[in-house]
Amino acid sequence: MTSRKPIGIELFAGCGGLSTGFLDAGLHVAAGFELDLRAVDAYNYNHAYRGSIGVAANLSNVTGEYLLHSAGLTSVDFLIGGPPCQPFSIVGKRRGAEDIRADLMAQYVRIVRELAPKAILLENVPNLVTIEGGVVLKKAAADLRALGYSVKFEVLSAADFGVPQGRKRLILLGFKGRKSVSFPEPTHGPGRLPFATASDAIGDLPDAGEFGANGVHNHEPTAHSADMVRRFSTLQPGKREKGSFHDRLHAQKPSYTLRAGSGNFSPLRPVHYSYDRVITVRESARIQGFSDDFIWPDRIPRLQQYRQVGNAVPPPLAAAVARSMAEQMGWTIDPEGLHGDPASRPAAMTMTDSERVALRTVRMRGASLGRAALIDAAE
Repeated sequence: MTSRKPIGIELFAGCGGLSTGFLDAGLHVAAGFELDLRAVDAYNYNHAYRGSIGVAANLSNVTGEYLLHSAGLTSVDFLIGGPPCQPFSIVGKRRGAEDIRADLMAQYVRIVRELAPKAILLENVPNLVTIEGGVVLKKAAADLRALGYSVKFEVLSAADFGVPQGRKRLILLGFKGRKSVSFPEPTHGPGRLPFATASDAIGDLPDAGEFGANGVHNHEPTAHSADMVRRFSTLQPGKREKGSFHDRLHAQKPSYTLRAGSGNFSPLRPVHYSYDRVITVRESARIQGFSDDFIWPDRIPRLQQYRQVGNAVPPPLAAAVARSMAEQMGWTIDPEGLHGDPASRPAAMTMTDSERVALRTVRMRGASLGRAALIDAAE
């Protein structure tokens, strides 16, 4: 098989966790398509300098031709993406195929049919295997096989690939021109490298503070009530606070799975193993496997930053799958050629610390303050 450098696009990209992993592995993602404008903003800030643009698009009604034109391409070698998972999530309403968003799975298949890539990746929550007997997943797999793809799916744990988090994702791979499909072998765990821990990920960071004080992007503190701080102070590592249901990280273990939330709902964030506060966006990003070069500009509200982190596929997991895909397809990878220069971007911080503090105060959520604040907010 002739070695060549492939090119592809990402659908339902969010801030681009899959794209980050593929670019890190050396596979060129030319564009990421996403409906949420704030996520497109973050995508562009972190990928345009690497040759990948974010494009706002409603993927339920755009054509494959439009996607190619927007990406400046005439064809794609691979297509990757994860349709919104809330219909199938344990923490969602679990309406499955009844939820209108389940139709986005069908839209993914439609775009595959129109673009006819040589390889595909579909990512989702593990519950897709079991909700309603796995009917949505089975139909998608059957439709892809009917299009000529060899298809296989597995639930992969990000911790097995060096991510300091016990996060599991369903990954479906499909290849044309190959009879078999395989997944990368784990690199971490029993008999391999030790699992990465919370302290491995965030232990070198200073305590949360304003950017002017510590120079760390997206590392601002969350305000907690005195009562909440007191309760955090007695919470042992690896345990749950009974009143608020916050979980405290254990320094020597991978993190709990980070959640994204939706609408006005912001899920409870893990409590730092040393500090009596919830983790910051930067700490969340590190726990997901993002490098510190991945920055959310301060024009993006912090709740959206947390949500984008929680929705993302951990880049190291995506990179492991990308390398496996390239090996099986006989493609040449070029990690250095897709690194780019993060210093070429405009400054991410355009507000003063006092301006950011004022915005955080206006946008403050009661859940960060404790039960009393939640009651006050409801009255």
